[in-house]
Amino acid sequence: MSGGIAYIYDKTQVFAKKCNMESVSLNPLDLQEDLTFVKDLLAEFKGKTGSDVAAFILENWETERKCFVKVYPHEYRRVVEEKAADEAAEKLKKEQEMKDGLVNGEEDTKEYDEDMINTIEEDDEGESKTSFSVDYEYSTSKYRRDFQISVGTLSTLSIIYAGYRTWVWSKRAGKPAIDFQTIINFLFFASGSLANIFFVITFGIAFYFLTFFKGQNTVFLFHITGLAEREWLALFGSGFALKCLQMAHMIIMQCTADVFLIDWERPKHVVATSEKKTGSNVSIWRTYFVANEWNEIQTLRKINQIFQIFAVIFFLNVVGFENVATKDPDGRIIKDTTSYRAEDSTMFRYAIGASVYILVALCQWIFFTLIYERFVEDKVRQFVDLCSMSNISVFVMAHAQFGYYVHGKSVHGKADTNMGDMFDMMRREEEDLCGKRGLLPDTDQQTFMMALPRKLRVKYETVMLPVALEGSGAVGGAGKSKETIINTKTNAYNVVNKFLAGFVDHSLKEIDYVVKDKTLLESIMDTEFLDASEKGIFYNDDGHSFDRALFYGNESALVVFDTLLFCIIDLIFQNFVLAGVLTYLITELIAMARDSGGRMNLAKKTLVDQRFLI
Repeated sequence: MSGGIAYIYDKTQVFAKKCNMESVSLNPLDLQEDLTFVKDLLAEFKGKTGSDVAAFILENWETERKCFVKVYPHEYRRVVEEKAADEAAEKLKKEQEMKDGLVNGEEDTKEYDEDMINTIEEDDEGESKTSFSVDYEYSTSKYRRDFQISVGTLSTLSIIYAGYRTWVWSKRAGKPAIDFQTIINFLFFASGSLANIFFVITFGIAFYFLTFFKGQNTVFLFHITGLAEREWLALFGSGFALKCLQMAHMIIMQCTADVFLIDWERPKHVVATSEKKTGSNVSIWRTYFVANEWNEIQTLRKINQIFQIFAVIFFLNVVGFENVATKDPDGRIIKDTTSYRAEDSTMFRYAIGASVYILVALCQWIFFTLIYERFVEDKVRQFVDLCSMSNISVFVMAHAQFGYYVHGKSVHGKADTNMGDMFDMMRREEEDLCGKRGLLPDTDQQTFMMALPRKLRVKYETVMLPVALEGSGAVGGAGKSKETIINTKTNAYNVVNKFLAGFVDHSLKEIDYVVKDKTLLESIMDTEFLDASEKGIFYNDDGHSFDRALFYGNESALVVFDTLLFCIIDLIFQNFVLAGVLTYLITELIAMARDSGGRMNLAKKTLVDQRFLI
C-alpha cells in the first residue's frame, strides 16, 4: 500500500476475479516509477525477512513483474485529481517579492498531462475556467521606519508648539500660574497642532504614492498593504478626530468672548419738566444696527461653500479624476468602461479628493482676496466703515486681558441725524474737509489688537456681575420684576459704555494705554513681549485683526477640517457625491451652531435685546 494505492502479486488472477470493480480500478505496472518502487520494496522485504518468494520474484523480475497489478481506489483518484486541477489549472497565483527595486520577472513554464487537463471544469460553452494573478509586494520596513520617525519628530514639535500657544494664551488670559483651565486649553491646542501634523503626513504620503506609482516607467514602487496601510489609516482617523476637538474649542472661544458696542453719540439736549428730567434722547437703533451687522459676519467665510462642493464633485465625478484612484498603474482620467478596472485604493482616493478640495478652496481664496474684495465688496472693511458712520466702536475681549478694537468714533461728532446732514458729512469726508477716522490724530488706523491692563478687566467684571447674576437666576433674580431687571441692564450698559469710552479717550487717571506697532518677531510669533498689566497697549494691525474672533479669520483651519470631513466620509461610503452632500450639510449645521451661540453671547455681552437681532 502507498497512500491509498496497493500493488498486488496476482499470478493466478484470483484477486482480480474477487475485486469489486465499482470501487477500484486495476492497472498493470506500465510506469517506470511504479516498477522501481515495487522492486525496491521487494528488495527491502527480502533483506529483512529472507523471504524465498521475494527472492524468486527478483531473480525472475522480467517475467514476474507482469503478474503485479496496481489497485487504484476511485475515491482516492478523485481527491488527487481535484487537488491537482485546483493547484494547476483553476487558479495559478504567483507571489513575487521586489528586491533591490527590481521585480523578479523570469518566465515560468508548466506542463500538464492529458489526464490532468481533462479534470479541469468546463463551462457551458466547453471553455475551461482559469484565472491568473500576480501579487507584487515589496518590503515596507524602510517605509515604516521613515513613517515612525516623521510621526514621532513632528508630533514632538507640535506638542512643543502647543505648549508655546498655551503660554501665550495664559499671558493674554491673565493667568499667573498653571491651573485646570490652562491644562484644558493646552490639550485643545495640542489637538489642533497634532491634527495639522497628521494631515500633512497622511496627505503627503498619499500624494507621494499616487504621483510616483502612477507615473513610474520602471517599477520601483508598489501600493502599501497590511500593517503599513493600517497605521496610515489610524493616523488619518486620529487627525480628523483631533481636528473636531480644535473646531469645538474655536467655536466655544468665539461664543464666549466679551463684546461691547461703545456709543459715542452725545445727547442733543435734555428736556426738563416741572417734576423731573428725562434721560438721554440718543437713539439706540444705531447700536442695534451695528449689532446685527456683527451678528451677520460672525459666520462669514472667504469661500462659497455651495460652489466649493459643486466644483469638487464636478472635477472628481464628472471630469473623472476619481478614475485615477485605482490600484493599477493606469493614471488615465478617462477609461474604457469595457476594459479591466482594478479596485479603488483608499489612499489614492484620499490623495485625489484632498488635492481637488484644497485646490478649489485655494482658487476661491485667491479670487476672493485679489478680485472680489477689491472690486465688488469687502464685508469686513464695510463693517468698519459702518461703525464710523454709526458713531459706534466695537470692543472685543477675546481673552481676559487681550482683545480687538474697532474705532468707530465719527469724525463729525455725531451720527444720529437726518438724511441731508448724513449726505453732507459724507461729502465733507470725500473732499477731505474734516479730520481722519483713525484713533490717533491725522491717521486712518481704526483697528487694533489690545493688551489690556488688569484693572480694566476687574472694573468691567464688577459692573457686569449683577447682570450676569440676574441672567443666571441667582441672588433672587427669578423673583425680581421685569422692570427691575431692565433697569439693571440699562444702568450696566450706561456705566460700561461710559467707562470704556473714557478708557479709549484717555479720560481715566488710573487706567490708560499707549499705541504701538508690533515688532517683527512679535508679529511672526503672534505674541506680545511687553508687560501690559499696569498700562495697556494698542497694537496697530493690518486692518482686520478682529476677524480672528470670527470664522473669517480662521479660514485655513476650517478648510482643513472640511477636507478631512470630506475624505473621512468618502472613506466610509466610497462615494464622492455623497461625501460632498454630507460635508455641506454638516458644515451648515456647524455654522448654525456658531450663529446661534454667537447670537446669544452678543445679546448677553452687549446687553442688546436678542429680539432685535435679526
